[in-house]
Amino acid sequence: MALFKPNGTTESVSFTGICKCNIINVEDKSDLFDWADVYLQVTLLQNGSKYTRNANIVGGFEKDAKGNITGGSILKRMYAFFDTIGCKAGVNIKGEWEEDDGKAIDNIADYLNDRFLTKWDGDSPGADGKYLGYFYKAQPKKEGKNAYNVAHYRLYPANEKNQEKLKNDVDWMKSKGYIKEVTEDNTQTVMAIDDDKLGLSALDNL
Repeated sequence: MALFKPNGTTESVSFTGICKCNIINVEDKSDLFDWADVYLQVTLLQNGSKYTRNANIVGGFEKDAKGNITGGSILKRMYAFFDTIGCKAGVNIKGEWEEDDGKAIDNIADYLNDRFLTKWDGDSPGADGKYLGYFYKAQPKKEGKNAYNVAHYRLYPANEKNQEKLKNDVDWMKSKGYIKEVTEDNTQTVMAIDDDKLGLSALDNL
């Protein structure tokens, strides 16, 4: 009797952990919150997936009595993201968006979307990811709240060296409590839902 063999093999694809992805959209939501000088919602599409995940670059500037920027951790996160995608824009001392030559940027989201993102037809699965990101199911801060799928804001160009670099970053952020994710020990107490279906209510769990 002849051996039975399937017509093909199905490769298992994981959509959690460090994955290749593309950036398909950036939305500026800073106008929605008085405390957010920067609120860039970065939409990512992983290789092999038709479902997007959001990574938020959010924070406020430290300012002096004259309203000039003096610091703020958001600057490091923002410029790290811009460096990853090859963007030379930023903010001036007044917090206004401009290019590195001083030319004003009226809409930072449009500027980024037009120049640095991968176009997506909204149907085909993601492929040939240019970046590496960390995708996980975030623990809710409040008991009884839902867990949801998110992406961390730290991205790197996709290569073997950056794979190890991102792993080290993630391990450090977990050790400091900056990344809190659902584990096998607590999955029975929470329900996973997609962050892109929650809208702004998802911020209650961050």
